[in-house]
Amino acid sequence: MNSQDVFEGLDTLMDSFIGGESSYQEISYFINESISGRDIDILDFLHEYIEDGIKNKDGDRIEFCIALSGLLKKDKFLLNVYKQLLCEGWHSRQEDIVDIIGCYGDASAVPVLIKCFDLKYDWLALNSFYSFHRKLMWTIRNVDSRNYKETLRSVSKKVSPKLKAELNQCIGK
Repeated sequence: MNSQDVFEGLDTLMDSFIGGESSYQEISYFINESISGRDIDILDFLHEYIEDGIKNKDGDRIEFCIALSGLLKKDKFLLNVYKQLLCEGWHSRQEDIVDIIGCYGDASAVPVLIKCFDLKYDWLALNSFYSFHRKLMWTIRNVDSRNYKETLRSVSKKVSPKLKAELNQCIGK
């Protein structure tokens, strides 16, 4: 089976898993069978899987990889890839990626998190960007405890109007 067939098979399995129709054990077995005989480990496989999704601008693949990397407890090893994906408009997993960055306290992500305040994708526009901007604000605060006040002041004009009071409270105004 070639890589494309394997990735498409995993896409189908992940879609089924998200829908509650397949199990972790099935996914684990599928991946182990897919890498058996190859000189790669699960992390290498995940990198190949997500890189194929990026190459093909496959938003579903990104969703599946985020779910899979969390399931396998490997998401912190894909942080650099996720940071690169954060501002891309061909997928809709920005909020999930911000959550992952927040979980691992990656202060090197602050510049890309700041850029995210300029994103205007429809799927982020719910509640005038309130939930997305709120997630960005608290992630910046949590990953950059030294400079977060200055950083958040620099983006205060871009923040959802519904979030202004909470932002001011966060930075101590």
